[in-house]
Amino acid sequence: MFYQELYEELGKLFYSMAASDGKVTTAEEMALKDTIRQNWMPLEESTDEYGTDMSALIGFSFDYQDTAMNDTAGIESFSEFFQTNRERFTPAIINNIITTARAIAEAFRKTNKKELEVLCQLDQLFMQHELKK
Repeated sequence: MFYQELYEELGKLFYSMAASDGKVTTAEEMALKDTIRQNWMPLEESTDEYGTDMSALIGFSFDYQDTAMNDTAGIESFSEFFQTNRERFTPAIINNIITTARAIAEAFRKTNKKELEVLCQLDQLFMQHELKK
């Protein structure tokens, strides 16, 4: 259940990253798909009832946010989820989150100011986690 919720929250977070400048580009979507395939699929082996790797939920959640035009709530929602489940976040998960967020930010004309703000919020969230260990 943790991974299903995590992946849904990550879709929201990554959509907020991509939409932070007011638009989501094809390059940002491709960066997300590439990191899901390269980083998230190998992380753990859960599947849904149809045999689809659960990490696909990241992309589904991202796409849903796009249709719902919900571009601001992702970082707040993820932060709450992280605070509630911080003991379940391994270094590999945190590394994948940072890697994916940076890939999205750099996908189209490099990182802009709004994307940098989201990256800084993530860094602060994870630094607080490290300090509390």
